[in-house]
Amino acid sequence: MSFKATNQLVWWITGTGAIDGQVNSGKGWASPGTGPGEAYPFNEAGTASTANGGSMTSLLLGNNGTILFWVDPKGAIGCCRWFASSGWQAVFDVLPSGTASATTQLTTLSVGSTAYLFCVSPDGAIVGGSWSDANSGTLGLMSPIAVAPSKSTAPGGGLTSISVNAQEIAVFWTTPKNSIDIAFLFEGPYSFRNFQRPLTVAQSVLRGTGIAVYSMEANQCSVWWIGQSSDLRRTNVDFTKVSSTPTPDWPVFEEVGPASCKQTRSLLVQKVSGTQVDAFYVNAKGAVAGLSYES
Repeated sequence: MSFKATNQLVWWITGTGAIDGQVNSGKGWASPGTGPGEAYPFNEAGTASTANGGSMTSLLLGNNGTILFWVDPKGAIGCCRWFASSGWQAVFDVLPSGTASATTQLTTLSVGSTAYLFCVSPDGAIVGGSWSDANSGTLGLMSPIAVAPSKSTAPGGGLTSISVNAQEIAVFWTTPKNSIDIAFLFEGPYSFRNFQRPLTVAQSVLRGTGIAVYSMEANQCSVWWIGQSSDLRRTNVDFTKVSSTPTPDWPVFEEVGPASCKQTRSLLVQKVSGTQVDAFYVNAKGAVAGLSYES
């Protein structure tokens, strides 16, 4: 994640369940936690689950702060906040023990001042919560969200989300049929409502791999995944047409060929600028490889 062009941070879960990282303030990468307000309380063994490599995610709050989320060994969602004015705060649970599957991925996003987080529950449902005032010290009141019922997800599969507009969120996940489904969530005055559709056909996704998504022009996104042949695939989705497409009919493009990708959930696609998109994946040799696109 990046607060500014000269302040970048990378975090990961170690083999002991501690959370460690590196910071680059424009003078090269170094261990964080050595300066005023930088000591971080989550670099302790047993903080995070290590099942399936563990899962954590972060949410930026402009240039003034960030929130880290992770799955702990008891299935709670742990959290720690950083403020530019006061550094790292105390660790606390935003969702209780038993909320998350040990092998879930986490996905989070913010819309205005509201933060959203989604995970897979132990029974294979997709659940989450929203916090109405992410900029406050307490995140504000939590509203629970039910996205998909039990047995909706593949064990160890991918999970990601994206903002469609100020009132709508799209969540993507790998199903037990090794395909990708999408659910749209609309926030009403007192609750969330959603509808769900398939995006890819059965057996189109390699089991135990991730999903990546980024916004394109208005009402469109690009969805990426690893196919059954260990190839890297993508499809472009028009949100305005999903409701009228009950069976998958989106053109699929192969970006790298068979036997190119390792069976892992590490997959990232992001806009670098208004005209450049970069994709990163783990290749068959276990090295991080990338693609760059200019429009």
